[in-house]
Amino acid sequence: MITPLDQRPRSGPYSGLNARSAKRFLARAFTEARLPFAEDDALEIVLAATGFDKTALMLRGAEFLSPEIFDTIQNHMERRLAGEPVDHILGWREFYGRRFHITAEVLSPRADTETLIRGALSRLKEGSNPHLLDLGTGSGAIGLTLLAEVEGATLMATDLSKAALDIAKKNARNLRLKDRIKFSWGKWWDAVQKDRLFDMILSNPPYITDTAMQTLETEVADYDPDLALRGGPDGLEAYRVIIAEAPDYLRPSGWLGLEIGFDQAESVKPLFDLNIWDDLTVNRDLGGLDRTIWARLANRN
Repeated sequence: MITPLDQRPRSGPYSGLNARSAKRFLARAFTEARLPFAEDDALEIVLAATGFDKTALMLRGAEFLSPEIFDTIQNHMERRLAGEPVDHILGWREFYGRRFHITAEVLSPRADTETLIRGALSRLKEGSNPHLLDLGTGSGAIGLTLLAEVEGATLMATDLSKAALDIAKKNARNLRLKDRIKFSWGKWWDAVQKDRLFDMILSNPPYITDTAMQTLETEVADYDPDLALRGGPDGLEAYRVIIAEAPDYLRPSGWLGLEIGFDQAESVKPLFDLNIWDDLTVNRDLGGLDRTIWARLANRN
């Protein structure tokens, strides 16, 4: 058994722990608790508590912890061992190189969703000043990332949750992007004016089946909002709505990009009418799993 941090012998500087030894201690505790990503979580907690980046940890990791930093690490360790995800403990998640504020009101952005960003960037023409739509924006991670990456882009971001829109607005301010974005409240297309046309529409809709919802890991079920997860009996409810009406909101040759579950590609493909859509493509994430589906509105003129 590992002795709790606050019961370890203390002599000299407070606790006797430095940043590197604290990181090792946390990693061991998380591993023994059979928590996933033990090393990564330990590193994130220590970096956040000390204010170090990875380089500073290498250069200054032998410095002893102050009482305040010690107490912060102790608190964060206890919360993690109780099952709370690190991003919720810290209140932020890094996504595509930027920090996004999160709460229990929004889905914490995952690295897999960066597949959607890479697909969007490969399809956007340089200098085109595209008008983008992020349906169900949550924290704003998808739309705001593209705004930051594409100079001249503008964005409409929608969500059914007003609390989620407040989080996305905060992230827009933090990233200094609020002047190029408009937020709209409502369910899917109800939040978008009928005469609005976009060059690209993106969404990471809820896609977990009702059955799978009952087997989710505690870290997902207890900390991510049900609204952002539950996709109905077959997980396809949102896809049907989005794909059916997207042509009314896209310019000719405009793109629709959607995140999908790793086993959903063959179920989502038939929802696209190939008399309306061209270039139907499924892209894989860095783990080799199906992760996004793309289609371009046909220009038959």
